[in-house]
Amino acid sequence: MLDTLKKINEWWETKEIPKELAPETKRQVFNEVADLFEDRRIIGVLGPRRTGKTTLMFQLMNMLIQKRHVDPKHILFFSCDDVDFRETENVISEILRLYFEDFLKQDYRAERCYIFIDEIHWIPDWQQQLKKFYDLKYHIKFIISGSSAAKIKKDQRESLAGRLTEFTLFPLSFSEFLQFNQIQTDEPVHLQEMTYDRLCQVKNSLGPKQVLTVKKHFDEYVLVGGLPEWFETQSLKKWQKKLTEDIIKRVLYDDVATLYNVKNTFKLEKMLRLLASLHSRTYSYNSLADTLKMDNETAEQYIGYLKESYILFELFNYASSKEKQLRKNYKYIIFDSGVRNALERITTLDHPEIGYIIEGVIHQHLLWNQEKERSTVLFWREKNLVEVDAIVRSAKTIIPIEVKYQQHITRKDLVGLLRFMEINNLQQGIVVTKETFEEKKIDEKTLLCVPAWLFLFVYHPTEQ
Repeated sequence: MLDTLKKINEWWETKEIPKELAPETKRQVFNEVADLFEDRRIIGVLGPRRTGKTTLMFQLMNMLIQKRHVDPKHILFFSCDDVDFRETENVISEILRLYFEDFLKQDYRAERCYIFIDEIHWIPDWQQQLKKFYDLKYHIKFIISGSSAAKIKKDQRESLAGRLTEFTLFPLSFSEFLQFNQIQTDEPVHLQEMTYDRLCQVKNSLGPKQVLTVKKHFDEYVLVGGLPEWFETQSLKKWQKKLTEDIIKRVLYDDVATLYNVKNTFKLEKMLRLLASLHSRTYSYNSLADTLKMDNETAEQYIGYLKESYILFELFNYASSKEKQLRKNYKYIIFDSGVRNALERITTLDHPEIGYIIEGVIHQHLLWNQEKERSTVLFWREKNLVEVDAIVRSAKTIIPIEVKYQQHITRKDLVGLLRFMEINNLQQGIVVTKETFEEKKIDEKTLLCVPAWLFLFVYHPTEQ
């Protein structure tokens, strides 16, 4: 095992992290995580596969060596995704024993070491092993990652309360996608700060040529999604094949089926493909179960597994109480538009589903930013079929958002939005459009109509 660790941790000999493992372009979360390296608490990075959790770890290791001058031998990395490690009893404790006693030949309380453990959710008792080392106050900083929310968060609550600081790494936001294309974005704008004048300033500062460039990248982003490996592929056909194989084989058949002991993987795949086809539409457990010819309990379990693996978001219908929310239908959002398009074989934006695709992209950004916005994302639908695509509710505000990705918007298109605003005595709402950019006054209500590309260009909140 020590020989294996030496091969994995090649920087022990070379004194540097290979450039291909630690690219220069970094996710926005990089600085937030790096700022906590002097804190004793464990850092946990959660999120779907392929969002860059492992790359983030290597970039942090590179920062430790290059910027903070840490001895490379005091940085250990291993992945619990490795079957050999996964099948070793008390593997974390055993690896650390080998690392300190046989390799470093030093005490656990000697010079500080940084232990990076990737895909830790594969180890059944990982939290007890980490808790033991943490509570003994060894001079160790743990940085862990995981692709299963249930396996991390449940165990955190039980054993690591107060010992773990958690970050969630979702796919690239549109602003990050632009940064990966060497285009800088403006200062972030929170929803409650979004005004026509402020957005005008942003658009005017770009200039016509840059606006065209941003729009071009927006179309690309909507089609291919926000998983960083796209920049290594740059071929839509190859990319969609890779995404489909990755999500179906690696995530469903390897991760979800193994972690949750799912016997009927074919039904699980059918569930995901059905939800991809229903992207941004409302459904109930009953209707899903009927369509897939399974019982309601199994349907609910499968939805839970997909949610816990970050593949799926489930939105509740806006209601006056949690009990009423649970009695209504739900809306399902696939975690990344590129994955959804690959599953549905959508290869062009000249597609009948474009309205639902854009709605899904807007939902994704709202959902990714829930924690930073300190909000909850819902939708609203009445029995007479009037609805609002997204309701962003925080302690002080309710912001209704309707997506109308079309050339012309009439009052009829806004019936649901106006109805919701009237019922809840709201004066302001947002309409995400294709090109329309204006502030409308209807029935003494103010509607900010903003193109989707501009909305996402400014909407990438930082911590408030």
